[in-house]
Amino acid sequence: MWNSRNDNDILDFAILWDPLGGPTPEAVTTAFSIEMGEYDHRLRGAARSQLARIRHRTASPEQIYGLAALGALAHEPHQRRT
Repeated sequence: MWNSRNDNDILDFAILWDPLGGPTPEAVTTAFSIEMGEYDHRLRGAARSQLARIRHRTASPEQIYGLAALGALAHEPHQRRT
């Protein structure tokens, strides 16, 4: 079952894979047991949620991710490696 704690995991995962062009479908399935479409949906939601928390100043310092990375993850479809 998905919960808000998975949001941090999916953000960490996306930021880790971003320099490599994004995760492969196999990496997503292994890490989260979900398909790429679900991953993209949850990633955008997690990024938007974190951005909203930052804007409303409800995020704790240890949970603040780079705004540039979050902005890209929140608004653009995730680029997949082929």
